[in-house]
Amino acid sequence: MDVDYETQTHVESKLNVREDAHHLPFRDSAFSFGRCWHVLEHLDNPKEALLELRRTCERFDVRFPVDEGYYMQMIIGFLNLDLQTFLGAYRTLRGRFHLWRISPSFIERSLIGQTKYSFSAATVSDRFIGYPSPRILLSGRKSRLFKRFFRIPIGKYYYEWKVEDQAGQVDTQ
Repeated sequence: MDVDYETQTHVESKLNVREDAHHLPFRDSAFSFGRCWHVLEHLDNPKEALLELRRTCERFDVRFPVDEGYYMQMIIGFLNLDLQTFLGAYRTLRGRFHLWRISPSFIERSLIGQTKYSFSAATVSDRFIGYPSPRILLSGRKSRLFKRFFRIPIGKYYYEWKVEDQAGQVDTQ
């Protein structure tokens, strides 16, 4: 758990609090905003962690993989000759780090009966991995020639769901 946004943008920071996500040591509505990005699929009980997030935050944003989170990223890493992306996805697969496949309907079912806020419709976030983009053809002096004549298609793999709460609205379910 970290209350500093900068740590999500790969800027170093100190560890603020290390606690179990299932039992956070904070009072109700201690934070005005919380983020839970790519954590739920790793927890033993994601529903309990969601309830704790709702309890301790006035508003929050939850993100989780669209699919199992690694097969497509391995393929894209291979096509892009991007060893870091490929190995990251491979390690996730081999280590069985994703315990769950989270879906938007799971989030809704987990929070039924909670009357504090209601969720917006789940959307695919704007974060993506581009593919295939052979770097040798798209960089350097001859890249304009290749781009103009060969029209290399660059696809976008949107890899995460985004679910935000709607502050001030009541969940009627």
